[in-house]
Amino acid sequence: MKGKILIFLRIGISLVFLCLLAWLARKDFPAIVKTLKSANLYLFGSAVFLNIIAIAVLATRLKKILSVQGLYLNLKEALYLTFIGYFFNNFLPTSVGGDLAKAYYATKKTTKKLESFSSIFFDRFFGFFSIGLLALLGIIFLNKNIKDKSLLWGSILFLIFVFSFFIIFLNKRLAKYLFSKLLNLPLFREGSKVRRLYNAINAYKEHKIVIVQLIGISLIAQIIWVFAIYIIIRSLSQDISFLYLFLIVPLVSVASMMPSINGLGVREGAYVYFLSEFINKESAFAVSILSLSLILISGFIGGVLYLFAEKLYKST
Repeated sequence: MKGKILIFLRIGISLVFLCLLAWLARKDFPAIVKTLKSANLYLFGSAVFLNIIAIAVLATRLKKILSVQGLYLNLKEALYLTFIGYFFNNFLPTSVGGDLAKAYYATKKTTKKLESFSSIFFDRFFGFFSIGLLALLGIIFLNKNIKDKSLLWGSILFLIFVFSFFIIFLNKRLAKYLFSKLLNLPLFREGSKVRRLYNAINAYKEHKIVIVQLIGISLIAQIIWVFAIYIIIRSLSQDISFLYLFLIVPLVSVASMMPSINGLGVREGAYVYFLSEFINKESAFAVSILSLSLILISGFIGGVLYLFAEKLYKST
């Protein structure tokens, strides 16, 4: 019953934000349509290509994360998992649907189910961390030029949360102190699934070089995605400082984490809110629609690959 309530809540939030966006755009709808029609298709195609490149980079991150747990996939298999994750994120009423799908198909290659799920958890975590790094770079370079203080303080609060978690994760003494009481609970008894999951997550602390590599890979993927959004803005004959997107895109990502259908409605509303200060309103709406189309295209590719996923995993 509780699960159904949460699903309806997510659907409801997405519908509310979509209706709100439609209401805000009611007078500008003809101008928005005109702006979309005027988009440079070559530049938009470049943005689609960049998005696919970013996904390929994310696949290399997933491959490396899985290898820490002794789960070895080739790049083709990791790319399949990543695209399939996009498909399920788009069509399931929860943002973790794609993560669960990736974990499920990863277990097809191994008996280490808990290790697979812990790997997917860290795949998501390093995504959050790279978003935080982008926001940090934006604050460093644009601090004195940021007029919208909600943009600044939103980035700072997100940074505090992400880096606090990362410090706890890396600091053995602090982590041991925080988790010592939990480990004494019956739920965490030696050999239990929860204890095995904890040990699997804890294993990453011993791979400092891999962590640095994962941070670098994650940052590259995020920068490529930001550049794709920049290209979309340029395709509409609008201009904005590339560095400002280092702040805007992370905050849009944070907003899309609200309970909804893969951020639908919330993400687009955030783009309109933050971009309207730098470009005209109809272009901001157009950017939100075109950025959504990138996600839907990725999901479509994932859906096509999903049709062949069982065949892939049976043959390898």
